[in-house]
Amino acid sequence: MKVIFLENLNEFKVGDIKNVPDGYARNFLIPRGIAEIATESKIKELETKIEKIKKDEEQRVSEANKLAERISGLKITLTEEVNEEGHLYGAITAKEISEALSKNGIEIEPANIIIEEPIKELGESEIVVKVGHGVESTLKISVKRK
Repeated sequence: MKVIFLENLNEFKVGDIKNVPDGYARNFLIPRGIAEIATESKIKELETKIEKIKKDEEQRVSEANKLAERISGLKITLTEEVNEEGHLYGAITAKEISEALSKNGIEIEPANIIIEEPIKELGESEIVVKVGHGVESTLKISVKRK
């Protein structure tokens, strides 16, 4: 299916007209407003709007970059109960990190917090936070004894 991208997504940029699998377009891109079906009339209609859409997307990316800078400058400290060896009774979850970020005025959905290896011990770790519009940041997490 031929679609027009209305937002940046991975290697696709605003205004790109690309062929993508039908299911990907119908189930992911179109419902989320990331792209729409590229008909001749839509292409002509969007050619005039593409510049505005590109500027809007550039601004959103700029805001995402600013948020990513704020996140990378943060160090979140979580206090947890641990056993005698210093192991946590459960792993630190994305929800806990999301709540800690919201206390710092940053709203990030838990689904956008990528914890590659479970945090189950005291100490420091780094995780990836997807800010949006293809922008990611690294967040430092420090786990201390309660």
